[in-house]
Amino acid sequence: MISSYLKRKQTHQLIVGVCFFLTLAVSIGITSPLLVHADTQSDTIKILFVMDDDFGVSYYYIRNVFERYNWNITTTSLKETIISCDYGNNGSLDVDILLTKVSDVTEYDVLTIMPGTTHEGLRANESALNLIRDAVSEGLIVTAWCRAVRVLADADVINGKNVTGNAEYQAEYDAAGATFFELVPPITDGNIITSVRSSFYREATCNAIAAAVGFYDSNAPTLTSASLSPSPTAVNITALLTVNVQDETLVYSVNFNLYVVYANGTRADEYSLHKAMIATETEGVFEYAIKDLDVGNYTIDILAWDCFMNTIQFNDTVVFSVLEELPTTATQGQDLMQWAIAGAMIGGTVIVIGVLVVIVKRR
Repeated sequence: MISSYLKRKQTHQLIVGVCFFLTLAVSIGITSPLLVHADTQSDTIKILFVMDDDFGVSYYYIRNVFERYNWNITTTSLKETIISCDYGNNGSLDVDILLTKVSDVTEYDVLTIMPGTTHEGLRANESALNLIRDAVSEGLIVTAWCRAVRVLADADVINGKNVTGNAEYQAEYDAAGATFFELVPPITDGNIITSVRSSFYREATCNAIAAAVGFYDSNAPTLTSASLSPSPTAVNITALLTVNVQDETLVYSVNFNLYVVYANGTRADEYSLHKAMIATETEGVFEYAIKDLDVGNYTIDILAWDCFMNTIQFNDTVVFSVLEELPTTATQGQDLMQWAIAGAMIGGTVIVIGVLVVIVKRR
């Protein structure tokens, strides 16, 4: 009796499971495909900007790069408000946290000493120098821009290191035991990165820092899909261009160029529409509503950048026509086909359930 009951119960559970699965499949088949999005976002990288009075105007441009990376930026100084150099028109900046309030430098992945004219406050302050020493000993990526390499020398953390920096202070680097290289791209030696010419080597230095924490990739984004709906479209219709672009780190920007295609199949030399696409809530998916096009044939190129400005262009990704008005027969045919498929799936479901019921009754 128990064995027979268990068999019936197991069969009943199987029927329920099959019914649920087939119902779900039918529902998905009618409405939309099942999309599974993996969580590819790693924890946000935290970078500490160590600053001083007379900071350089390059700070703002460097910050823009790390914001493009989507990193978490914290500014710190020995004073709550610091003043830029003359070149920065003596603008003020309120830092996020006092340097003396940074209790645990290991909360950050990177410590970077920002460009400036003197760094006298940092160089003369033992708390600031100890913070840098702790960061180096704890294995953080520690970086210094141009004249800021002097702070590393005062902190005595570049002994035996290859460095670059402002050549005026080579004697200080030499005295600290470093080997100096003049006017070269950023140098990475262990967990210390030094650079010069903050404007010229800005992107290269930021990329070197990203590479040191394992964030950088040199590959351009890839195009997964591109479509226009409806296609063909009509002069009185707004069509939605949707593209899916993926990257190992972060897709920063996607643009498109739209070209007229002539009757002989060639396209115009110049694009007639160039727009930046809008990122959706779904990672890597960008959209733009296209309207007010004249009757004719068109093609679209997609241009994509990652956060490191690696760029790629995909030609003729979407080819479409603009008509006087949308044809109705095609839409009706698609609707009939959709319902036919749905009916077939429902019919198949009923047959499978009937067979399973017969099996249960025979048991």
